[in-house]
Amino acid sequence: MRRRPVRGGINKSGELSMDISLNIILDRISHYRYEAYVNLPSDTVFRRVSILSREPKDTQSDCLYVCRLSDALRVSGQGLYICVRDRLQDALETRDKLDGMIIINENLEPEQLFSEIQDTFVLINEWYQNMQDAVIRQKSIQDIITMSESVIGNFISVSDSALTLVAYTKNIPTDDPTSLFLIENGYHSDEAIRKFKVNKRFDAWMSANGLIVSTDGKISKYVVISKVFAFDETYFTHVVMTCNHREMTPGLIDLFSHMIRILSHYIRRNWEERKDYDHVYGSFVVDLMQGKIAGREAVAERAGIVGIRPEDEYIVLLLTGGGGDSAAFPGLLAHDIARRFPLFRSVYYNCRLILFLHHAELARYMAEQDMGNSLNAYFQENNVFCGMSDVFRDLLEFPSAYGQAELALEESGSVDRDGDIAWEPAPQYSNIARFDTYFATALLNKSEKYEKLWKSGRYGKMLIELARGDAEKNTNNLEVLYAYLTNERRATDTATALHMHRNNVVYRISRIEELLHISLDDTKTRLNLTVSFLMLRSSGLLREYKKYGVLFGSGE
Repeated sequence: MRRRPVRGGINKSGELSMDISLNIILDRISHYRYEAYVNLPSDTVFRRVSILSREPKDTQSDCLYVCRLSDALRVSGQGLYICVRDRLQDALETRDKLDGMIIINENLEPEQLFSEIQDTFVLINEWYQNMQDAVIRQKSIQDIITMSESVIGNFISVSDSALTLVAYTKNIPTDDPTSLFLIENGYHSDEAIRKFKVNKRFDAWMSANGLIVSTDGKISKYVVISKVFAFDETYFTHVVMTCNHREMTPGLIDLFSHMIRILSHYIRRNWEERKDYDHVYGSFVVDLMQGKIAGREAVAERAGIVGIRPEDEYIVLLLTGGGGDSAAFPGLLAHDIARRFPLFRSVYYNCRLILFLHHAELARYMAEQDMGNSLNAYFQENNVFCGMSDVFRDLLEFPSAYGQAELALEESGSVDRDGDIAWEPAPQYSNIARFDTYFATALLNKSEKYEKLWKSGRYGKMLIELARGDAEKNTNNLEVLYAYLTNERRATDTATALHMHRNNVVYRISRIEELLHISLDDTKTRLNLTVSFLMLRSSGLLREYKKYGVLFGSGE
């Protein structure tokens, strides 16, 4: 039994040599008629090629031997034998004897065959060595793609996290419409991105660990082999080979994999440097977040370098994807947001995309631009949710503003809409959670043991009693009380909100006061009841009463 050939490493001269796979060798001899008697793994590799001597003392498992068939039959050694048939087939050619042999049925000399295979070894070794040298010399991704043209022979493109072009094979033509648009414009068309989404390409790219082979023709009319580089579950770089000149074979896939192995060094380095985001703003924001800028004067100096005026007003938005591809593609979002909302700066921090806006009169600017509605519509379109901080005027408060946006996002995501108070007004923007909207709820939720204390307290018991009574009697006293408080005890406004007669509201409120033994003229009572409504919302008790079939008179 022959030993499995070893993988590449350092040869005896100390130089790094390249492994040549069996698949690549089979591609090289594919123009010949041959018979293969090879029972080796598909990832078998070889370090060198040699003419088999007449009387070999020993053979090596990592060597590919070229010879006549008659010579190979005399040897019982290791390695793989590519043999030129020089004898008629007879009983001597058993399966055991032929194991590990590829027999060429052509009229040629072993020396000619050896020369062809040796040229392949030299070509691929030089190519791989040149790519390694390019990495060491800090050359570009484009240099790697260019030097791969003659070896791979198909059109290759590299795009970044914003789906913009980074590099491509400039000397290999393509007639694929998706690739042509990418070359001519430097980015993927809206139609291409739509196709990616419709055909769930983003999901497939993000779930794949290795190479991805697409043969369905839905994006390209050719077979496409690609590799997605994703870090921290974030799409970062995409390398695509279109098989428009050479058909897909295991050998071609091996060559593409060698190039990918080299490109991975560049792409990992680029990820660590975050070159696809605003690096100047990014480093400033990260240093602010991590407290690396000491003192107000140092902050003002750094801010001036990136064009932020100390007299500006600021706001922070923190984005998260609501599912699908948006969560994994912050680069694409950052690129698109910069195009649609040019004053926003995007920074990638802690696996989240931050938007930072500064302006001399921020509130007025956002109102004039109808920024809230525009952003909300964009976020809805892209299935993105956003936490928004309060406006602040001191850059040293940036970490606190980030915390506000994060808390708003967390609180908005924790609300179970089935358990909401059915008559509570919806947030102004469906995909934007403002910190001031969730301020009180967030503070309550962060208080330890708040729910137990609330349930056992007087005001908690009041609302629970009203909720239970509404569920049992199909009334809406809780709804009336909440509307009365939120409308600041204006009976007319409360009646309008609830579609009731004003006198009916006044009567219902007086009955509630009698039932609960309270007076709503008392400021402390109103404050405690308002806080209790927030706690009721967070407690989950609304869902419990909903099980009885009635939710505060809503008929659900």
